[in-house]
Amino acid sequence: MPSAPHSEASRTARSLAAALIGDPFYRTVTVACGEDEAARLAMLTHYFSLALAEGWQAGRVDLADDAGSGAAIWTTDAPAALRQAAYAQREIALRALLGERGFAHFSAIVDNMEHALAQHELQDAWYLSIAGIDPAGQGQGLGASVLAPGLAAVDAARAACFLETYNERSLPFYGRLGFLVEGRYAEAVTGCDYWLMRRPAAGNSHAD
Repeated sequence: MPSAPHSEASRTARSLAAALIGDPFYRTVTVACGEDEAARLAMLTHYFSLALAEGWQAGRVDLADDAGSGAAIWTTDAPAALRQAAYAQREIALRALLGERGFAHFSAIVDNMEHALAQHELQDAWYLSIAGIDPAGQGQGLGASVLAPGLAAVDAARAACFLETYNERSLPFYGRLGFLVEGRYAEAVTGCDYWLMRRPAAGNSHAD
């Protein structure tokens, strides 16, 4: 999928940072910022720029609008070698961005969440890795609209998809889009619970 112009990608990354700055995962991996919220916003803007680049290279990215108000980033059924290469490239950049402690937190959280995933048959499922709308644009239906193209592509591929969220208040929103809670897990590094949600493949009314 082609990338967006640099200016639009930058606006989108900043919108994602503003939307997700309070999320326990992102606060924990930006530990190097301490209580400096301006520094955290800047670090997360760079973080999401890297995530967008990875999505355009080896996944799927849908933008909320032409103003860069937010995005949805998917891991799809792209060839495994392409996905692994894109992830490895981002991992090198994240190590430099987050610092030693932040990157250690990132790696440990990812490992913990992957361990939980191993209990579910999601190897062939698409993954909604990041979704967010700038707070200034929330309440206008952009959240559902930015997810609609990806969900349509998931259904066309007759694939299941899943997501993880630390925000319990988002569960009804995702539920309206067909996601079902698969489990609630305590994550040790953040010290917070998160929810795994799965949307069955088109034509299936329940998890496999």
